[in-house]
Amino acid sequence: MIRIREPKTQIDQGTLTLRARIEVPSNRFPETLWFAIPEKFASLCSAGFEPFVTALSSLASSLDEEITFDGELCERLAHGLDEYWTVVSGWEPDQFRPLRLCAERTVARGPSGGVAGAAFSGGVDSFFTQFLGLQRSGGFKPAYAIFIHGLDIPLADRPIYERAADAYEAALRNIGVELIRVESNVRAFVPARNWGMGHGSALCGTALALAGGINRFFVPSSKSYATLEPWGSDPRIDGLLSSDRMQIIHDGARYTRFDKLRAMKDWPPLRALLRTCYEKPDAFHNCGECQNCRRTMMVLDALGVLEAFPTFPRVRTPYHFINSLWETPHEKLFGGQAIAYAEANGKASTAWATRIAMQTSRPRTGLKRAKAASRPLRRRLASRWTATRPSEAK
Repeated sequence: MIRIREPKTQIDQGTLTLRARIEVPSNRFPETLWFAIPEKFASLCSAGFEPFVTALSSLASSLDEEITFDGELCERLAHGLDEYWTVVSGWEPDQFRPLRLCAERTVARGPSGGVAGAAFSGGVDSFFTQFLGLQRSGGFKPAYAIFIHGLDIPLADRPIYERAADAYEAALRNIGVELIRVESNVRAFVPARNWGMGHGSALCGTALALAGGINRFFVPSSKSYATLEPWGSDPRIDGLLSSDRMQIIHDGARYTRFDKLRAMKDWPPLRALLRTCYEKPDAFHNCGECQNCRRTMMVLDALGVLEAFPTFPRVRTPYHFINSLWETPHEKLFGGQAIAYAEANGKASTAWATRIAMQTSRPRTGLKRAKAASRPLRRRLASRWTATRPSEAK
């Protein structure tokens, strides 16, 4: 059983912190889950159980533990969470189970006033949601960009986060969007092996902490409708995490990564501040070596604008892209688009190098999947070998 104690708010030195004590049947997790925002955004804070239940739902599903608490939960969210984890457990039955909730009562709450906000990380997808927002109006135009410290940038890397936040804050202000710096230890409640499927509920749970003044929250798409596969952020399930006070919207899935970069390639904020590296996260220094960097750089090179992006290292030759890995249907689709564009625009060597990379990705991907599929068997064999091996003399 996972028990959530009554959430409490505290203001200290200009920061509002919403926290709740968490009882988990394991000492591997913190005793408290918390969300912190600058005090000037205190009016946006929602101090109910909704953020905590949503953020902890991945852990409860993976451990097959009931979430219990003495308090109210939004009726719409309760039904949505039930459906959400039924779907996810169907996708990944070895990792997750349908969610079990035990609330004191569920209630239907009337919608509250507010404005739209969007998740922001500094990557292609989150920049694209802001780019689309330039053409939106009314309640669908984001007024806030929520930049969360503790998700892709670890809490220990505060200088990196602050440098990035300072630059994003200035750039977004120029397009009429205010950056909200949010900090949370939510990732500590999602085991690393579950992050691929658990990051969506962690993100939306954090957003629900702002449901006092943000009534619509955009989750930037990471895949396109044509290439959907089980993933923790998906247009088929994200909306199920909506509450009466905050509508969750999966945004931009009709576009591939190539479509997004082609549309934004001349946009100054993207050129100056694009950050895609998760292997060696830094404020504005993408490593250029990890797979996410290589694929993004290849698309930018195919578009003829890579040298205009100072956050990426210089590439002396297109052979750099031969070591890129194209695994998922989404990656293969936008990679194929980039190859076709490169060939049509005189970038034959870039197209050639990426074709080779996509061809060699097949056996590498097959080997990777075979290793993953055989891991349980290998562990059982290793366990048996250890159990039957004669003990060494003392």
